Amino acid sequence: MQYATSRNTLFCSQLRFKIPRVLLITLAAWSLGLAVSPAQTAPTPAKKHPDITQIDHIVFLLRENRTFDNLFGLFPGADGATEATISTGAVIPLGHTPDQMTRDIGHSGQASDVGVDGGKMDAFDLVNSGQDRAANLNGDYLGLSEYSEEDIPNYYAYANYFLLGDRMFSSVHYSSFPAHLFAVAATTDGVIDIPRSPLYPNGQGNDNKWGCDAPPSYAARQVNAKGIIAAHFPCYDFTTLVDSLNSAGITWKYYAPPEGMAGYIFSVLDAIKHIRETPMWQENVVPDTQFASDAASGNLPQVSWLVTGEDYNTDHPPFSICGGENWVVNQINALMQGPLWGSTALFLTWDDFGGFYDHVPPPYIDPSGLGIRAPLLVISPYAIGGTVSHSQYEFASILKFIETRYGIPPLTQRDQNANDLTDAFNFAQTPLEPLVLQERTCPLMASSNYFGPYAVGFSSPNANVRLLNNRRVPLTIDSITTTGDYVAKNTCKKTLAPQELCNIPVHFHPTQLGSRPGTLVVTDSDDTSPQTMNLLGLGSAVRLTPMELGFAPTPVNSPLVKTVTLKNIGQTVLTINSIVTNRDYTETDNCTPQVAAGASCVISITFTPSQDGPRPGVITITDSDPASPQTVNFAGTGTWITLSETSLVFAAQKVGTSSKPQTVEITSDGNPLLIGNIRASGDFSETENCPASLALGKSCKIQVTFKPTQKGARTGTLTINNNDANSPHTVALSGTGD
Repeated sequence: MQYATSRNTLFCSQLRFKIPRVLLITLAAWSLGLAVSPAQTAPTPAKKHPDITQIDHIVFLLRENRTFDNLFGLFPGADGATEATISTGAVIPLGHTPDQMTRDIGHSGQASDVGVDGGKMDAFDLVNSGQDRAANLNGDYLGLSEYSEEDIPNYYAYANYFLLGDRMFSSVHYSSFPAHLFAVAATTDGVIDIPRSPLYPNGQGNDNKWGCDAPPSYAARQVNAKGIIAAHFPCYDFTTLVDSLNSAGITWKYYAPPEGMAGYIFSVLDAIKHIRETPMWQENVVPDTQFASDAASGNLPQVSWLVTGEDYNTDHPPFSICGGENWVVNQINALMQGPLWGSTALFLTWDDFGGFYDHVPPPYIDPSGLGIRAPLLVISPYAIGGTVSHSQYEFASILKFIETRYGIPPLTQRDQNANDLTDAFNFAQTPLEPLVLQERTCPLMASSNYFGPYAVGFSSPNANVRLLNNRRVPLTIDSITTTGDYVAKNTCKKTLAPQELCNIPVHFHPTQLGSRPGTLVVTDSDDTSPQTMNLLGLGSAVRLTPMELGFAPTPVNSPLVKTVTLKNIGQTVLTINSIVTNRDYTETDNCTPQVAAGASCVISITFTPSQDGPRPGVITITDSDPASPQTVNFAGTGTWITLSETSLVFAAQKVGTSSKPQTVEITSDGNPLLIGNIRASGDFSETENCPASLALGKSCKIQVTFKPTQKGARTGTLTINNNDANSPHTVALSGTGD
């Protein structure tokens, strides 16, 4: 195992005498302003021949959406970062992540691939799933930010006392659903994203279900061994570790939010048919709220998974990291104060990158992973305390530890080859005593928000400032006011119940050029009142329209042109120094070096995708304006497939009779385009001459026929599964039964 220098050893050697560990940790916690309770239970005595069998309770605690650099990039002795290279080649300092953010950040598998950029780790500023999910919005670089010890003192306390791993990687470069599948099975069975409904293409909609009892319209994309991507109902039947535990007679529970509660989507065994539809579901899948009581009373099984659901408990942006940390402390305190501490190993990690920067390229193991680096905390009496491990781990390592402990065979090649994490333990050491920490009083809203440059006299889009009553008593709001060039709308109820959230829309309306500071002030019944957020924007004489530019799916290596208009709304001449694009974008313009007051020029942007999938980019304009540089983000998608039609409409047809066929032609923009299953749904059928592999520039035809089964409007879908990153492709079908 590769370790950084033990901070405890270094500290003691400098003082030249031995300090008892309990006193050392008490002093360390005192320096952080934390309260450490004395041990409540005696640790299990070391065996004469200590080994892994001293561990008989294993907990896999899986959190949400953080990278190592975001949480522990400033941790002493760890491989962290304080700056990042972005897509323009510039190197910027990592900013400070607020306790609560004004938005979530795109964190799909495709977003992860954008940031990693083939291992260059230089495009996290381009991670973007729309205006409200951009890693960089108006120059705030929110996704390129990190916390300090002051922000997450209890996570730091665990890392200081126990073991922190800085080479832990998510097992997949995808999002939460496949990551959670991997955490129970060492495979995703090809699943590459979250289940979605056609009614809610950008998320799960109003249904908090991702598994076998998801609404019938839901599907998750899966890729097969040939690379063909198809969408399937998210109910599977592959083998998981719980099947192995059952065979070996090892007790287990999966602690997760129950149906009807927030976070039920994270109860991933709901997606395993032979668990969801058998007594295991009732007997072994239990509410996450039960974990603390089971731990405190000594009723934990030998193996536990623990996930939670309420956003303010999960660490999931944009909610409070303090609130998430408090929930973890509550669970671990219950474990440490219960009778099982002496025989327990708890592994705490985070499921995906959440849109945040990390500087370490994920190693390639297979097409699924590895994904972006996540923190790992190994919390156990036998963890090698006070050290940072540089050994490479992944989720399969935790499964491998369980398999090693109980003599269970591996599930897949991934857990067979994974580091089994035993190098994070010293089973012969004097067991570490419990570290019982206090929950913190969390801020009710973030302390600052950056609006970036905006044209003087115009209003920015609203930023939703989150006011969360994370207290145990109701919060009465007396007033919401702003200063400076900012306007807030009070949409909050007079009284917020405990854990109730209110979004306060705030927009920036600059009245002058340059820096325009202001504040948002919420006066309320809390002891910390008033809550004050510092606001900062830049007034600009440059107006760019549009401020974001989206391109329709475009064949690889084919150009598509759109324009951006630059207008000098100032009173003086604007000097333009440079206009630069990057990635798959080039520009031409009619802008002169000197743009007169009130004058405009046009910048033509050509998007030529170099490969399939999301192809983001940015234009940077450097000029004499106080808010320089100005930027416009580009969102484009490359595709290997062109469809001649995106919808087919059939004339009225007598019930029971067939229409004349209509044609959809497929053209390959890749070499080759692999074509899988083609099917039509509803009262529609198809025939086609498409080969399994379609060479660059070649075409094939699909004939669609309508045969209504009843009168009235009839709809269906033509689905074409292929190896393009955007697969499956669909054509809407409609007709009328007569």
